Amino acid sequence: MSDVVNPARLKLALLRSGVALDSADGEKDAAAPNTVDILLPGDMWVTAKVAQSSPLTLVRSPGVSAIRHQGGETAVRIASFGSAASRVVTMRSTWATVMLSGGCGQSAAGRTCAFCRGRELTEHAGEVWPIESVVAAVRAAFDQGDAELVHLVLGYFPGDDAGLHVLRPYLEAIHRHFDTMVALTMHPPADLRMVDLTYAEGVDVICYNLEAAGAESMRRHFPGRARYLGRKRYLSALARAAQIFPGGAVWSDLLLDISPRAEIDAAVAELVAAGVLPTFGVLDPEGGADAPALDDSVAIAAAAFHAASHAGIGLGWMRDVSSTFTPFDARYLVSGAPQSQSLLHQLSRNRLGALTTRSLARMRRRLRVRRVRASFDSSHL
Repeated sequence: MSDVVNPARLKLALLRSGVALDSADGEKDAAAPNTVDILLPGDMWVTAKVAQSSPLTLVRSPGVSAIRHQGGETAVRIASFGSAASRVVTMRSTWATVMLSGGCGQSAAGRTCAFCRGRELTEHAGEVWPIESVVAAVRAAFDQGDAELVHLVLGYFPGDDAGLHVLRPYLEAIHRHFDTMVALTMHPPADLRMVDLTYAEGVDVICYNLEAAGAESMRRHFPGRARYLGRKRYLSALARAAQIFPGGAVWSDLLLDISPRAEIDAAVAELVAAGVLPTFGVLDPEGGADAPALDDSVAIAAAAFHAASHAGIGLGWMRDVSSTFTPFDARYLVSGAPQSQSLLHQLSRNRLGALTTRSLARMRRRLRVRRVRASFDSSHL
């Protein structure tokens, strides 16, 4: 791992194995955090699980932090979100994440919901926070200057719309109070018209999290998801979303440690062919045994970058994502990678660029929603 100082390799390594806390850190007790948000060189964010078995160690001293690895040490910055972090909002880089009914997805929520594990009748799903509490918590994140985007993560909701009826008032409140983009992670609806309506209601970026690359992996790790939803529903919803949302604004996570390499490669090709960005996480950073070697993970991510770029899928929507590895992150793994995506990323980080991005997104939605509304009116929905 001597060249792990490449920020993309380091992010992949941290996602795969987590990070140990240095013994001098004084946080190896019950009060130690479960995760640490780290800003790597190249403005690359990662949320690393604390795992004392990790070969990577976080070393902190006044004013300086570093990741110690086989190749030496890499200087990093540790995020401190202060009052922006709360029971309602979890800060992940610049994403203010709100989980409703506990959320679902290893990268998005850090958990798999009881429904997906086939235990929905025996476990409490999680809180559906009052709308006013969500607005107050999101406001605190924006006021502190930490948040740039709101990410809503839904757990399982019964019905053909997969919970969109629950989500609507939250979207309305967020857009009423904040000039921001909204990302959404949820289970796919059975009725594909709900995908159109999701965009019409104000969601800018959408994720239906496949996680398991193949059908057998889904049955083994997510039996409830496989039995009641099925892989086909995920792929159908993702393909429909790619037709509705802006290019690059639809993604699905693949977990590197639960599926064979061949299945992951096939799933990447399938997603890209549908216009969907594949991203990469892990089920258990401390599991280790089933995760591919770091070089294999690098090869998978680099191939995804090439495939998405060749297909003309925009990569910039998936920036500042700390809990999963994106094709945008993989630009550091590819020699001679085009710099246009990085330049767009830098422009979007300033206030004028961010305002322009949001204005263009609203204009596109208004044009698209005219057709969506006409379709729903003709269906009497």
